[in-house]
Amino acid sequence: MELPHLRGLRQRAVLSQEQLSERSGVARDTISKLETGRRKAYPTTIRKLADGLEVEPRLLLGGIEYQDAEQVEGVSEEPEGDRKIGF
Repeated sequence: MELPHLRGLRQRAVLSQEQLSERSGVARDTISKLETGRRKAYPTTIRKLADGLEVEPRLLLGGIEYQDAEQVEGVSEEPEGDRKIGF
């Protein structure tokens, strides 16, 4: 699987490839190849990288962790104080 958001998520976390490697257990060379599209990721690699970045695995694949209901429908079903803060 391709990881279109890996580099951006890593940079947002202010981590070098080496630091992410240490946190995730994925080789720095592998992270480099994943970021440049020269290699595809196995599901286990995706989980390790997500853990190292402290995000949901779907974010690496381009998914949305949380979207405010007001942005989608114009109406919020949650009281103001109960809103979740997304990534």
